[in-house]
Amino acid sequence: MPLKTSQDEELPGINLTSMIDVLFLLIIFFMVGTRFTESEHQISLKLPKSSSPETLMQRPGAKVVNLYSDGTIEFEGRRLTGEQLTAALVPMVQNYPDLQVRFRPDTGVAVGQASQVMEAISRSGVQDIRWATTASVMPGTRTR
Repeated sequence: MPLKTSQDEELPGINLTSMIDVLFLLIIFFMVGTRFTESEHQISLKLPKSSSPETLMQRPGAKVVNLYSDGTIEFEGRRLTGEQLTAALVPMVQNYPDLQVRFRPDTGVAVGQASQVMEAISRSGVQDIRWATTASVMPGTRTR
């Protein structure tokens, strides 16, 4: 009767299947997330400058409303009126009560136009409205 020796035993292997699955899911997640952030930066707007050094972080799933200097409102790639914007946001607010909206007006936009769009966003029930600006350097401060 043959005896088993330690050389005959197989070494236990590591099953990498689940780790590979997780890696593929992460790759897909980051590819999709990058696609949305790139589309926001492709829009040619000159945002107003802000003197505050704080930057507001955009919550994942936040919606972006652009207002051009000619008064055109753009939301999710569509040109809308103020009423249409409100109507588009209402179901989103009903599904996600803590919805964040980033308002991006062009620097050439009149205050009255910006106010009307902010009011349209507000009428939809959005509580978290962020005004997007670009950072500027205050006189007498140093940049690192």
